[in-house]
Amino acid sequence: IFAWTGALRKRGELDGLADLRGFADRLEKAVFDTLYAGIMPGDLARIAELGRPVEPVSTEEFIDEIAKRLA
Repeated sequence: IFAWTGALRKRGELDGLADLRGFADRLEKAVFDTLYAGIMPGDLARIAELGRPVEPVSTEEFIDEIAKRLA
């Protein structure tokens, strides 16, 4: 996700598209907020060290959770 948001941000810089840069920033924040809430795909949940319970979800559920925070 972060490689994609980085590319979107750069495209926004090159083309002078503030909305695209803003979207990349909001998407990254939504991903971090989701992860810090302890909601993450199972492979990441197995190695996460948040010091509190983690809720492993499917990839689709993870993306849905990100979308909720992006709105």
